[in-house]
Amino acid sequence: MIASLGRAARFAGAAVLITAAALAQQALPRPQPYVVKDVRLEDRPDAPRVNLVLRDGRIERITKADEAPPANARAVDGKGWLATPAFVDAFTQVACETPTPVAEKDQPKSEAADVLVDMRDANRKGIQPAFRASEAFLLPKDKGRALREAGFGALLSAPSGQLLSGTSALATTRDAAARDVLLRADVFAHAAFRAAGGGYPSTLMGYVAQLRQFFLDAQRHSLLAQRYAAGKSGPRPAFDVDLEAVQRLTNKSQRLMCEAESAQDILRWIALGDEFGVSVGIVGGREAFKVAEVLKARAIPVVLTLEWGDEPKDPNEKDKKGGAKKDKEGEEAKADDAKAPAKPEKKDAKADEKALWSYEEPLEVRKERRRLWEERRDCAIALHKAGVEFSFGSADKGAAELVKKVRTLVEKGLPKDVALAALSTNGARLAGVDAHLGALRAGDDATFALWTAHPLGKGAKLGWLFVDGFPSEFEVKDEAESEGKPDEGVDASGVWTVELKSDQGVRTGTLELKMAADGDVNGTYTTPVPGGEGERVIEMRGRVVGKTLTLKGTLSMGDVEVQSSWKVELAGESFAGNVTSKGPWGENVNEASGTRKPGQHEAHVEAGHGGCSDEHP
Repeated sequence: MIASLGRAARFAGAAVLITAAALAQQALPRPQPYVVKDVRLEDRPDAPRVNLVLRDGRIERITKADEAPPANARAVDGKGWLATPAFVDAFTQVACETPTPVAEKDQPKSEAADVLVDMRDANRKGIQPAFRASEAFLLPKDKGRALREAGFGALLSAPSGQLLSGTSALATTRDAAARDVLLRADVFAHAAFRAAGGGYPSTLMGYVAQLRQFFLDAQRHSLLAQRYAAGKSGPRPAFDVDLEAVQRLTNKSQRLMCEAESAQDILRWIALGDEFGVSVGIVGGREAFKVAEVLKARAIPVVLTLEWGDEPKDPNEKDKKGGAKKDKEGEEAKADDAKAPAKPEKKDAKADEKALWSYEEPLEVRKERRRLWEERRDCAIALHKAGVEFSFGSADKGAAELVKKVRTLVEKGLPKDVALAALSTNGARLAGVDAHLGALRAGDDATFALWTAHPLGKGAKLGWLFVDGFPSEFEVKDEAESEGKPDEGVDASGVWTVELKSDQGVRTGTLELKMAADGDVNGTYTTPVPGGEGERVIEMRGRVVGKTLTLKGTLSMGDVEVQSSWKVELAGESFAGNVTSKGPWGENVNEASGTRKPGQHEAHVEAGHGGCSDEHP
């Protein structure tokens, strides 16, 4: 039965088409065995080459590159690329929509109450520690794809924007049901000096007072519960899931991650934690460098979201770019002008008036503003020098933007290995999953990436990302190849009759292409639906370099995507090569051949679509 399913899946891959229902039935929840051959685990060209053997979503073992791979494992050519742990987004709102807390959780206020003395028993504006991101976790397909394309294999999906927003969940970025991707359902409690809605509290003083009152209520709730359980006098404790949830903080079985950008807010959270015996961590941390000694001494973790604020123009930019040389040239030009007869100046009344009312801040003010911004930007560098361990989180700015900013920090002096650890190992350790994630060891989860170079260096490209042993391949363009052009007289334009051969037989289709003069190709591939009526049409894009035609297309069928990659050699009115299809069943490579229909090529050229030369027959 299983063998027949496997053969059916291979046939579906060869055809690049299958009905969504049939594919869903054949997709296996467990990843296939893989061997990732010829990779480096160290960022140096002469590093030993090894193979990573993957089974059941884990790294089964790491072997020498010349060791024979398991016979039943699919092979992936690592091409000598660098294997690194997949990135971990240590704080993001992706996959978690934070609800607004219900403020009134007791009876309505009595009209006879004394406004000077009485207050609500449970005014919970901004308070919902019982909310669990794991119960609302939903990673949209486009968000998951964006995370994977940036090299992220896991994310801490966190509620945000309230005094006590709830608890975060750690999950992988694989496209699957929540039950299959959640690694830890309850990681941290999250807090901020913010609360949605009108009324009290709405100021920093009110926020601190609200938090202190709630923690005092939690202490009383705990005492009442203990007395009630022991049969002692006192009222029965109320059923209150929020007061119950915060007990994990007061007994230090869970850490409170506090959003704070300024040094003063960081110190406020530390003081609040000390008052109620709560272990805190800092999220945001734009000015964390100002209190680095305190963070180091208290071993307080920091998740930097790299919110640097708007970048002010650098007043010294002109000098940095050779402005001094230009000024000298300008002075020489002025000297030459001085030798020439003076010309009467033309007056522009509007320009003079605009200059009269325009204002430019003094140079020293602009320099100071730039200096302060650079201090905030380089916070990670300062924390590293102070010995503070930190991670990186994208918040709501996106994974690709986070990686871009980390690369900027590397350019400014943050060591690559430190930055890479902050993007992977540190986040896994902070979330308590470093026994399985954040490293490349036998027994660890098969969640890692293959990069053409160090991922935080210039020109590095992501080739493969494995998440829980499930692979995603990304196009790594050969610069020389991508800049190449078609050979003279070579043109892919036209309508081609195509045959795709596999061990299950032959399937046919029609490839209709248009090629521009520079070699860019676009078009469609049409093929009959297996076992049904109608046709499937896939949009194709690619390029011709020399006589080689490469094409890529993606077919979406419900929740399933099948990627098709073509590489064929053009020979006049025919071509031959391979088509690689990737889907939930894995990867299949099939023989492809095509013949151009008579007259179709000329029709495309006459219509202005072809890119061939005048000499082409």
